[in-house]
Amino acid sequence: MPASLLELKKRIASVKQTSKITEAMHMVSAAKLNQTEKRDKGYQEYNRLLHQTVSRLMSASVINHLNKANYRLTQDNIDSIDYDDVFGMGIISDMIKPRAEVHSVGYLVVTGDRGLVGSYNSSVIKQMMSLVADDKLQGRESKILSIGSVGSQFFKKNNLNVVYEKDGVSDVPTFKETLPIVSTAIKMYLNGVYDELYVCYTHHVNSLSSAFRAEKMLPIVDLDIDTAEAKESKKIEFEVAPDIDSVLATLLPQFARAEIYGAILDAKTAEHASSMTAMKSATDNAKDLVSSLSLQMNRARQAQITTELTEIVSGANALE
Repeated sequence: MPASLLELKKRIASVKQTSKITEAMHMVSAAKLNQTEKRDKGYQEYNRLLHQTVSRLMSASVINHLNKANYRLTQDNIDSIDYDDVFGMGIISDMIKPRAEVHSVGYLVVTGDRGLVGSYNSSVIKQMMSLVADDKLQGRESKILSIGSVGSQFFKKNNLNVVYEKDGVSDVPTFKETLPIVSTAIKMYLNGVYDELYVCYTHHVNSLSSAFRAEKMLPIVDLDIDTAEAKESKKIEFEVAPDIDSVLATLLPQFARAEIYGAILDAKTAEHASSMTAMKSATDNAKDLVSSLSLQMNRARQAQITTELTEIVSGANALE
């Protein structure tokens, strides 16, 4: 048998074996995606209720303080609230009051620990480098908290200031597992390691698309402290013990932890979706390649048969 036919047969067998592996990886990613999507759905409901509770408590406390000072809160003067006056010096004002000057910015960047996930890792890294370049132009220092070995290796290779790194986050992360990560990020902010904290990750839109997000987590700005929320809070009866400030001192760190955990969970969901899509594309390409190689092999075999028949006929004619 000609060498070309042997080579084609070997290539076809190799590609078929590869397609089996990519198809199995596609199924595994699909199963993990289903798990993270279910967990993310439950988290979203929890986070919505936590956000609502914190907003109402904050609004009630602010309105009570301003009423005592005969100060009327409007949409125009919300930003002028001095939270040190409302809550005193402590963790509440520390987590919601912007720093006077921003000298350094912390970025908690979520990437994967492996490849074969399409453009998932490269997209986050590319967007992250753009943010670092913007900080440099503004004279601010960028500090990286890297989640995932792909990002950690890249940032250290490019001499970025990596102040924290964590590898090996499970494919379906739990809040307990990520608690050391988020607690460290919050502690660094409160200790002044950076003046703002952003979480940079890939947001899962659906199985075929995703989008990069850089969300500001600290100081906490995503709270509806306004007149409408304050009026709404008066219609809702709730009991707080021992007092609002004590409850907020516990809820605000929990709120920040939940926000960061939600970003990590969302990123893992996007990673599994990207992996599933990449493996599905690889499997389809492998099948197309097998079809193409099979066609080449059939043509080569036909050419061989034709050549052998021609030689037989020529030999027979020569004997006549």
